[in-house]
Amino acid sequence: KIPGGRGTGRDPSLKTLYKQGKLTVMQDFPVHGKPHLLHFYFQLTESKVSYWTAVLSNRNLFLEISDEGLAEGSKEGLTALLEFAEEKIKIEYVFISFDKNRKDRASLLRTFGFLGFEMVRPGHPMVPAQNDVLFMVYSLDPNSFDE
Repeated sequence: KIPGGRGTGRDPSLKTLYKQGKLTVMQDFPVHGKPHLLHFYFQLTESKVSYWTAVLSNRNLFLEISDEGLAEGSKEGLTALLEFAEEKIKIEYVFISFDKNRKDRASLLRTFGFLGFEMVRPGHPMVPAQNDVLFMVYSLDPNSFDE
């Protein structure tokens, strides 16, 4: 949408991939050389939506937790995202990342640990090398994630 212009504000490069219940999943049209992005919208209330953007790489999803933290109801939305990833697009692993110096780091570790995420050791070959970022993984593969 052009600032100050008219229009619906919908991004024409997005197409709806899935919509059921409170969850809507949209994807960017694939462009050579750019990562494949999926956008997850979870309707919390009539006027409030939890939103996640994920990079799809091979059979893995990568989500970055924003500096604003988790919105109320995010756990329910993330659970719906995990179910979609497993049942509809057959993802093997879902990785989350966040700044390791965040003030709410302990809370995020507890929250994601409760949901079944495990810490990924620094230097693991499945995640980018970033010294200031923590990664956690949720395995959807019947074989356990090799730490």
